[in-house]
Amino acid sequence: LNKNGIESIKGFKKYKADFFIDCTGFKRVLIENFKNRWISFDKYLKVKSAIVFPTEDTNNYNPYTTATAMDAGWMFNIPVWGRHGNGYIFDSDVISKEKAHEEVEKKLGKKIDIRKHINFNPGYLEKSWTKNCFAVGLSANFVEPLEASSIGTSIQQAYLLSHYLVNYNQHTIDKFNNTMEKIMLNIRDFICLHYITNKKQKFWKTQVM
Repeated sequence: LNKNGIESIKGFKKYKADFFIDCTGFKRVLIENFKNRWISFDKYLKVKSAIVFPTEDTNNYNPYTTATAMDAGWMFNIPVWGRHGNGYIFDSDVISKEKAHEEVEKKLGKKIDIRKHINFNPGYLEKSWTKNCFAVGLSANFVEPLEASSIGTSIQQAYLLSHYLVNYNQHTIDKFNNTMEKIMLNIRDFICLHYITNKKQKFWKTQVM
């Protein structure tokens, strides 16, 4: 990107600015113009697909998110206003989304309505800050929903940017990207620890540590 604006996106207006923040999620509308390398964790973390669905509200519920081990991954349940948000995060090399749907219904003992099916590649952007473009949140990295690591990294990115933005130069940018690399590798190892188990299903037995 440059001060002449965004010219590669057809059908959009041109915007001029000294600095751009890409918060467009997996689309990475701005940062993708720099062809940065995606560092994948797929060797270590096998879940790469998810189905999400709501369940009805209840009178009694836990004031926290639960994570339940499933045959090919894990399922979360989050109590929110008027309903519960749920998702099954699974390895699509082991089961299909249809089989995942069936497994959830068997686990819950009722029919569910899948609202969205999401595929993702766990990892991070090698240089989420490039020139005058800064990718944050899903635009920069995503491992999996376990432990809400994406929220944590987004906060850390915002904190670092607030300190580095004034009078930044290439040294500043390199320092930030190196810091984020260390953070992401630490998160990778932390999430991997959750998969150390004696469970016998194919998915759990083939986890690479």
